Amino acid sequence: MTKKQFRHDFLRGLGSALLELKQNKNPQQYYEIVRYGCLHNTTYDMQSEGERGWYLHQAAMIVGSDTILNDILSRYSKENSDDWLFNQLTSIIYHFAVNGNDIAYSALYDKYKFLLDKLSRIVISKHRPICNDRDLFNWVCLWLTSLDGWGAFTMIVNDMSEKLLSRETDFFFNEWFYVNSQNKFGKKRVKRYLQKQSEKSVHVYAFWQKAQEWDNHIRPKQSELTLDKVIAKADDPGIRGISLRFAKNASSDDLCKLYLAAMQEDEDKKRVGLLWGLRRATSHMPEEIIFDLMDNDNQDIREIAFCLMENNPSPAIRKIAVTLLQEGKDTINALSLLSKNILPEDEQLFCDTIKAIPAKLSDDKDRLHDAFIAARTGSEKLRGKPKTDLLFYVYKYTNCAYCREWIVRLMHKKKILTNAILQECLYDSNCDIRVFVERVMHRNAT
Repeated sequence: MTKKQFRHDFLRGLGSALLELKQNKNPQQYYEIVRYGCLHNTTYDMQSEGERGWYLHQAAMIVGSDTILNDILSRYSKENSDDWLFNQLTSIIYHFAVNGNDIAYSALYDKYKFLLDKLSRIVISKHRPICNDRDLFNWVCLWLTSLDGWGAFTMIVNDMSEKLLSRETDFFFNEWFYVNSQNKFGKKRVKRYLQKQSEKSVHVYAFWQKAQEWDNHIRPKQSELTLDKVIAKADDPGIRGISLRFAKNASSDDLCKLYLAAMQEDEDKKRVGLLWGLRRATSHMPEEIIFDLMDNDNQDIREIAFCLMENNPSPAIRKIAVTLLQEGKDTINALSLLSKNILPEDEQLFCDTIKAIPAKLSDDKDRLHDAFIAARTGSEKLRGKPKTDLLFYVYKYTNCAYCREWIVRLMHKKKILTNAILQECLYDSNCDIRVFVERVMHRNAT
């Protein structure tokens, strides 16, 4: 690979980059790129994709682990405002610790003690915003229970109970650690331990009481929304959410009435707010209303029309999507529309349009992401083997490892998953991809 190719693949988490490091006679040439990837969050959406600790640790071990670990620890010791980057750093350090690095092991426990002490000294205030340090502390606790298992869990429970829960506040604590521990060690074991310890310690008793509250948590029932109530709240700052909640289960008749009421509003803000719920409407809407919204000068209202068309596939809507693509207008929305209405004769136009997007929208990752989601949807709808290389293209260029997993699974389903890509996927940053291809290769071998 050239350095440009390597950077492209590595920052996306592709297994091809790790293979390059393993097979290249001079992997150190990629040192700065690997270092950058370790010290920055290049994940498109870590909440859905998960962290890349294993992947980044593997790369660091090849190009020069000692100096990269020193840089990571230096960044780790400073204040961290980005909790997703903090999770990535913690994960990389965890993998170093698992592989026997005593410095990394100590760094995790030092951070744990530092954050625990810091939280225990914060002055409580009703008006204080949610503390970022609390989320960082949770991340460290989760990784320590992965590192040292049950022993770490019991230590953390006792420390939290004595130093944080004794403050009689929810400010420092939530159910995140509790639920994660149940998934790791089993619900019965966790509950049995807390119940037994609560009989011995007044502090753990407080933890046990909180755990029971979380187990029995019931969301408060929301009041029923009527059409008149929604229209009356047109001035409400939360009207978009109110409209969405109403439209989800509203009848076609009520949706049409909501549309008429909205169009009578003089202010664009109120009109858009009332119409917003139509984006998620499940009942059918007449096409004349959809087309009327699409002709509106307000872009937000036009977006609502596209959402409605997506939820109401038809030959007429397919024709609109094809025409828009041919004219180069509303490309992303048109792709999404066509993906729900696609026919075999549209496949080449669909592919060509998507492959032309990065040059146009290289600075707009969200729109590119939407286009790749449309690629997946359209490819799923088309039967048989693809006649284009669109799935291979999306696999290579998507910034989202979660979407890449869907693409890999779809390529396997359509029998176009090559041995070369299988080999790459064994080293992908997405652990679910690695598990999936291992299973595929095992089946292929038997």
